[in-house]
Amino acid sequence: MERRAELLNLMSQARMDGALGVEILRLHRSVLEQSESRGKTTGREDQLWQVSLWKEGSHGRGIAATKEQALALATRDSQPSDPFSGPAEKMMIRSSGTGIDDRRHEGISDADRAEVLHLAERALAGLPMRCQMIYRQERTWRSFVNSRGIEAEEFGTTYDLYAELVVEGRKLNHRIASRRFSDIASLPFGTELRRRVEPLLRRLPAVPSLPVVLEPRVVASLFRSLAPAFAADAIANGSSFLKNHLGKAIGSPIFHLTDDAGMVGGLYTTAFDDRGVPPIPVTLLKEGVVTGLYHDPESARAAGLRPTGHCRDGLLRPSNLILRPGARTRNVTLGELGSYLLLDQSPPMDVGSGELAGPLDLVMVERGEKKGSIRMDFRAPITKVLRAIQEVVSDQERSCEVDVPTAIFAPGFGA
Repeated sequence: MERRAELLNLMSQARMDGALGVEILRLHRSVLEQSESRGKTTGREDQLWQVSLWKEGSHGRGIAATKEQALALATRDSQPSDPFSGPAEKMMIRSSGTGIDDRRHEGISDADRAEVLHLAERALAGLPMRCQMIYRQERTWRSFVNSRGIEAEEFGTTYDLYAELVVEGRKLNHRIASRRFSDIASLPFGTELRRRVEPLLRRLPAVPSLPVVLEPRVVASLFRSLAPAFAADAIANGSSFLKNHLGKAIGSPIFHLTDDAGMVGGLYTTAFDDRGVPPIPVTLLKEGVVTGLYHDPESARAAGLRPTGHCRDGLLRPSNLILRPGARTRNVTLGELGSYLLLDQSPPMDVGSGELAGPLDLVMVERGEKKGSIRMDFRAPITKVLRAIQEVVSDQERSCEVDVPTAIFAPGFGA
């Protein structure tokens, strides 16, 4: 109650100073990091205040480490506001049952963290590469109030194991993250990374034209790059390539992509966003057609819709993505292929142009054995790549915040 009273008092002060509308978000974060199993754990405490003020015809926003600084910035940096601007309307917020706060958090010891790193280091021992590995855990407390009666708070934990490595002159990264420490401790991070790296060390002069297989980790990366293009403000200001694709197909009709920031236990699950809006599921693609967008309170009012609850750090951001799986199992599908190419990592995508561009590695697989790899430069519109999809299989894996199946592309992926 004392924590919330501090926000309510600040809102009362802003109203007394002439604000017609007020939003206040306070974020407190406790972070621990460790970079190697024998390394020292470092910790820090961060606090951030976000204050938005609306006066007659103007809007100001301030972000700072103290409430006084944030309020001063919001007052000083006021800009003309549009007719749809203003605090979010009050909606029912689910205050429990989100599954994002690990009860074990306070009991995690230095030995527990060191063991996670030690197992990964041992699995990678002997590989000729440079690798930096970082374990990170945090617990956050978020509290929000606004002048339309919203009062909410939540606690959440996040655990992250990240590796950045250089293989044959190319930088790669590998990551697992979860709301629960047990997920990080039980997943074979180092073993999976070794299996990924070993064929990249065996270079082939050329590979034949074969179907291309994208494992869930790579499919997740592809749709993670695509998702920011569905922000309504990016569509409105022309910074998203989807501005010309609303209601149109950008991929195969077997694609059904949903964003659900309310999914229990999801990495980006939240009871409310930075504007105090409880999230709702958003169908982004239905049968390959652009169907839905992320909306903040302003764009939602302009469109006559409900805001989707995806505001974070001043932007509309994707949350937990789910790509609907297919009907056939991975084993059956790959067994029929015999030989195929395995894409190691999706190239980055430019949200403005919708173009994928960059180097990629293709691993040659014959009867389940990884023979080696070839590196090539790649450039193609993501729409062309998504239309080349032949099948998504029935396996479903979670890669951080994205639940996806394996995908199979025709020979000549994106050519």
